[in-house]
Amino acid sequence: MLNETVELNELDSAQWSKGVKHELLTKSRNAHQAAKDKKGYKDFVKKKTEVVKDKRGIRALHKGKWGYMKDRKFTADK
Repeated sequence: MLNETVELNELDSAQWSKGVKHELLTKSRNAHQAAKDKKGYKDFVKKKTEVVKDKRGIRALHKGKWGYMKDRKFTADK
């Protein structure tokens, strides 16, 4: 039953559109997965997840002065 060939005009429009939709989604999923599998994508995501911590704290602007905020204390640049 599955191996029987079916003429295009025997398919109704719902079956045909479902087949085309499934084919397009499969192609797009495969293309997306191939792009994710590339080494450049993995390196990019890895770099974004790494956090660089500064011992001085977070760079901030307070009352018109630039400095660093750490433990809720602001230290202005000298």
